This record gives sequence, C-alpha cells and structure tokens, in this order.
Amino acid sequence: MTVKKHENSFFEDKKLVLMMGFLAIFWGMSFFGSNVALKYMNTFQILAVRWTVSMCIFLILIAVGRIRIHMDKNLPWLILTGIFQPCIYSIFETEGVRLTSTSECSIFIAAIPGTVLLTGMLFLKKKSSMKIVTGIVMAFIGVVFCVAFAPGFKISAKMEGYLILLGAVLSGAIYAHCSGKAGETYNTLEVTAIISIAGGVFFNLVSIITGNGFTGFAEASKSLGAFCSVMFLGVFCSCLCYLIFNYILGRMNTAVATNISASSTTAVGVISGVLFAGDPGGWYTFVGLALTISGLWISGSDTSGKARCG
Repeated sequence: MTVKKHENSFFEDKKLVLMMGFLAIFWGMSFFGSNVALKYMNTFQILAVRWTVSMCIFLILIAVGRIRIHMDKNLPWLILTGIFQPCIYSIFETEGVRLTSTSECSIFIAAIPGTVLLTGMLFLKKKSSMKIVTGIVMAFIGVVFCVAFAPGFKISAKMEGYLILLGAVLSGAIYAHCSGKAGETYNTLEVTAIISIAGGVFFNLVSIITGNGFTGFAEASKSLGAFCSVMFLGVFCSCLCYLIFNYILGRMNTAVATNISASSTTAVGVISGVLFAGDPGGWYTFVGLALTISGLWISGSDTSGKARCG
C-alpha cells in the first residue's frame, strides 16, 4: 500500500468528516470520563486499566487472525509510533501538568500541529501552503484566547515544567510523523494494535514501579461508575479514537490532520466544559472558538492537504 495526493479538500470527503466528528466528540468528552474515574482511582491506575482494555481488544483480534503484523521496511516507524504515543508523550504531559498547570499545558499541546508542520518541512522535506499555515496559526491563537483570558489563568514561570511540556509537544509531533510513515505500508489496525499493546505493557509496568501494582483492576470492579468510565476511556478514547486518527494520518497531510483533530477536540472540550461542567466562559470563549473553528476550516479546505491510498 502506498499513499499519494489528490486534489480534494478534507471537507469533500464525507467519510473523513464523519470519522473526525466521532473523534472530536469522544476525545473531547474524555475529560468527563477521566474526572469520573479519578474519583475512584489514581492516574497511574486509570492509565494501566485503560490501555489494558484497548490492548486486550487487539490481542483478541490478533489471536483470531483478523490482524497480522507483517515485517517490512517501515517496521521501525511502526515501533517508534508505539513508543512515542502513548508512552513517551504521556510521561511528558503528566509530569508537565504536575509542574505547571492544566491551562498552560493546553497551550503547549495546542502547538503540536504547528510543530508537526515545522518539523515536516525542515526534516522530512514536506511541502505546505499558506492556507495550511494560516489555519494552524489561527487555531493555535484560538486556544490561547480560550485559555489565557479565562479567570484564574496565570503563568507559573516554572522553566523545568515548560521544558518538559516542550518534550510532550515534540513527542506528539514525532508520533504523528511516524504514524503517517508507518501507514504507508501498514493498515490502521496494525498501527493501532502496536500503540495499544505498547500502552498496555508500559503503563502496567509504570503502575507496578509506582507501587500501585494491579490494584487498578480491583478498584475498577468495585463500582459501576469506575467500571463504566475506564471502559469508556479504553474502548472509545484509546481503541476506536486511535483507530480513526491513525487512519486519517495515513490519508491526509500530517499537519492538517493533526490540526483538524486537535482543533475540533478542543472546541468540543471547551463547549462541553462550559455547558456541563461549570467551566467559566465569556467573550474570550466565543472569540477563541471562532478562531479555532475558522483555522480548522481554512486548513481543512486546502486541496493540497488530502491524501489517499492507491
């Protein structure tokens, strides 16, 4: 399987639009699932159970012969995909939030699409257009508006935390490039299977090292709220959402795909937070969402950003 470009925008492909809508809703709502799960379990327990659920789904598919991971020239890219996401990225993000704040982390993470664009142009000789650059910059400014003007926002000025969050940004960008490259010869099921298996093994090891052992599974079985929340995170946010995202990364300009995913997820997260979680909202929310959605539309309507299998 190879990937080549064709002259259609993202919004002309109804299948991709529908899939991205599903992705935005469930990744945007993952905040609620995590909040519910945190009432019963700690972060490392949640990550271990969440990724074990996703890993078991793919191990079953491998066992029944629905997935066969073959060996070819892009195997190193496939392995790197699993290492950088969710393993390395999650370490940087979790530690970065601990040393700074959730709002500061949001701004850094919103810089991933721009980093994907920049690294692709500098190191992978990928071409872009003014439309794509404009869309990504607008979406980033929109996130900054939503976060920086919200009541209570402050800059912690912890350089160590900022450097660690920079590591999260770079890890997210490297993952996007690796997934796109692996997707040239590996199908979406194979790529997502490696990610899920890597996540399941890694986070169970982390849980053991941090003294939690396998207690997360016991905690998840004690109440319906804990069970439903981790199953939602494992089945929808880890398994299905990464299937969709890896599929899209293999068929679109990597920077555009990352921008549309991040922007739409941010928009759903902000709207649901204001409507259902009591998060503060005001003129800055409206302006920020308008910029973010406009940036999503501009980059997604570029006809040089779409790719398909051929």
